[in-house]
Amino acid sequence: MRVPATVTDAPPSHSPSRARLAALLAATLLAAALLAAPPAAAARHEDGTQVEVTGLVTDAAGAPLSDVRVVLEASRAVFSFRTFGRELKDTRRVAAVTDQRGAFTLTWPWDDYFNHFELVAGVPVRIKDGERFEVLARSNITRRLEHNNPTVATLVVENAAFVRTLQAFLASVDSDDERRIYQRMGKPDRVEERGTERTWWYFEHGQLFRFRGGELTETSTFDPVEKL
Repeated sequence: MRVPATVTDAPPSHSPSRARLAALLAATLLAAALLAAPPAAAARHEDGTQVEVTGLVTDAAGAPLSDVRVVLEASRAVFSFRTFGRELKDTRRVAAVTDQRGAFTLTWPWDDYFNHFELVAGVPVRIKDGERFEVLARSNITRRLEHNNPTVATLVVENAAFVRTLQAFLASVDSDDERRIYQRMGKPDRVEERGTERTWWYFEHGQLFRFRGGELTETSTFDPVEKL
């Protein structure tokens, strides 16, 4: 009778694809840990410390822009397995408005939970039955805010003409009829002026309003025109 050969367990083979998968997983977990952890520099501020952010908002030539809203956005940066990238959550905001010199100052109560900070300059724009915030400039000031108190920053607005045109229009709205239409319809797409007569065009809504000496004299409708 033949004796069957003894079969011994062979050492398991290591698939290159499995090795690469394990390395990728390890790198992903490391990246997630680094993104989720608050920066070590944040310990420079104790929780509750009033961290001041101050600076200027200017146009590209360095001229100051007044009455611009400056918002500090504080968020928690975490690693997202859904996008395999960084994601911001739990955003909180504090705001200030620039003065005639384009200067602003705001304060943030330090909290180690938040590890990402952006400074945003913009203006509120009235639209039909609501308001939107037009962002004009944005800057990541995380590192500066972690290391400095106060933190100094300058925001440069490239499209300063938009700000000045909006401000000039708002300054011209001085009658009850004009204020009423502005509150209802928002900023017009175009303003035409002929002497004491002004016409506000709202192309997307297919409406125009004509004023004479601030008094509403005509309301017309037409086929809406979409913005290009």
